[in-house]
Amino acid sequence: METKSQNFEKLLGIAILGTITLIVSNGLTISGITVFDDAILTDFGWTKSELKFRDLINLVASSLIMPFVGAVIDKYGVKRFMVIGLAMISALYYCYSLIETTWQMYAIHLGFAFAVSGAGTLATIIMVSQRVIKNRGTAIGIALAGTSLGGIIIPQIGRPLLEQVGWRSSFQFEAVIPLLVMVALILFLKPIKYKKVVTDKVVKDEETGLTELKFNDALRSPVFWAISFTGIFCFYSILGIISNLFLYLKELNFTNAEAANAFSIFFFIMLVAKLSSGVITDYIDKYKLFKIQLALMTIGVVGLAMHSEILIWPALIAIGFGWGGLYTLLNFIIITTFGVKSAGKIGGVISFFEGVGSGLGMWLTAVIADKTGSYSVSFWVIVVFLGIAFLISFFIKPIVPENKSTPIS
Repeated sequence: METKSQNFEKLLGIAILGTITLIVSNGLTISGITVFDDAILTDFGWTKSELKFRDLINLVASSLIMPFVGAVIDKYGVKRFMVIGLAMISALYYCYSLIETTWQMYAIHLGFAFAVSGAGTLATIIMVSQRVIKNRGTAIGIALAGTSLGGIIIPQIGRPLLEQVGWRSSFQFEAVIPLLVMVALILFLKPIKYKKVVTDKVVKDEETGLTELKFNDALRSPVFWAISFTGIFCFYSILGIISNLFLYLKELNFTNAEAANAFSIFFFIMLVAKLSSGVITDYIDKYKLFKIQLALMTIGVVGLAMHSEILIWPALIAIGFGWGGLYTLLNFIIITTFGVKSAGKIGGVISFFEGVGSGLGMWLTAVIADKTGSYSVSFWVIVVFLGIAFLISFFIKPIVPENKSTPIS
């Protein structure tokens, strides 16, 4: 039997491995690339919407394949897909340094869709949840901090490289990073297999300590659809902001260095929120906290939509704390509501909705900015979508297992 010290070391080791993976997979494919946006637009003369269409391709394609990837992860395990995904990111980053046309860039982002499906958030959440039972919320929070750390660390690597060697050579240097993490996964991550399958009854599972639902039962649950549609609007909002934030700050006359620093501080705020929310979920009601942080994020976007340099920091602080907590809570709620044994299939379908929202947010936010000449209208659209998400969030509730009189939390 594991001691408290051994349990903590296991929790920390697995969670940190998840953190490092997400720093690389999310950081390189989402936030890290935005540092090069201005330089790429200057070199090629493309519009913002032409550039950001790459993100729509990336995330919509990822959404379409996630249910299938999730099913394969459930059957064959998560380790091999994480290794393959990281290898693909490395190869595609090198290819990015060679692009000359938009279609070449779009093809690379289509490849990113497959890579991140194997080594992104869903795979990491499954990896951590399978291996950590006690204080699972804390472990998930630590792992998901990698998505924010990626936004802090990767741009700070890319910005000086951009200034010293240009954007093409920068991509080649950064292509080495995923290979280092891939080696760490091969050496330190052990495969895991469950002995028991999910039953037809909604009961607490002894192996995982969770309420385990079959895929078909989850699809029939109103909670599943509430989570899915909340995910569409929330991910549209945050990815629309993150993907366009660098260009928005340039619109407000920030220098490249100021914009990159603001970007990193924004991600640091989200990092703090993800870590703290993961710990808090082990002790208080996650559903109430979810609504509070969704409201906080909405207030922050209102400030962003005001298009004022004075309001930019209060807005980014509110959005950062709101979204950081939401991101951890949303993933934690999915695992604790439906279980981990069918998490690949269930999470894959939910990721489909999140990915569609993400891709549309990244692209349409830029399209609206091109049409109106400013990002203000784009952010007011986001405010409306977050209001809809807030109303839907009241339908996100725990499922009561048949062998318990109270919900599993």
